[in-house]
Amino acid sequence: MELARIRIHQWLLLLHLVVVASAGSHANCMECKQVKNKVPERCRYLLEEDLVFERRCGGTYPLLAFTKFRDTFVKTGEPFSLYMPYTLDHVMVVMKDSALQNCARFQLSDVATFFCLDDNTNETIKLEVAHMYCFPFHIQLPDDLMQECLAENKMGKRYLDDVLRARRGVIHYTFGDSRGHRLISGYFCPLLLLLLLMMSRKFLCELLP
Repeated sequence: MELARIRIHQWLLLLHLVVVASAGSHANCMECKQVKNKVPERCRYLLEEDLVFERRCGGTYPLLAFTKFRDTFVKTGEPFSLYMPYTLDHVMVVMKDSALQNCARFQLSDVATFFCLDDNTNETIKLEVAHMYCFPFHIQLPDDLMQECLAENKMGKRYLDDVLRARRGVIHYTFGDSRGHRLISGYFCPLLLLLLLMMSRKFLCELLP
């Protein structure tokens, strides 16, 4: 009987340690999320200049661009939009479906937080998982996407020259929940399942005389 009690206490201790480990994992996960949402050093100028980005065109990612650039983060047919500040110094391509696609004017707070300035309001948009890449030189992708976008929307060439003259390029991706951080440690579920199995009625019956 005494041995059975000792074993039960051991399993309860194990359960406590697993729960503590899970809580620690959750805290680390939140810290990791904050680090991931931090604006990359190469993109810091987007914050320092307090820029307002305005949408120039929005469309669906074309097969031609997918074949040419082999971007594995985006699929053919997914939405994209092109934004530029009043300086026209750089162009940002916003990839994939998100609330950001519905915003005509925005400011950047961090990689996953934006302030939508439509209709003189200041709505905060928080994305679950996002990545941003800044290039200190002109890139070809916005040029091709703008041409495709203008054709798709039957618009004139008024914005194409602005994109062609941009000196820097920015690409922003929003990912769904499948790319989000897990709140439970990867080791927690198997350990808990094993613990519940061991603490089942049959196991307890074997422990007790």
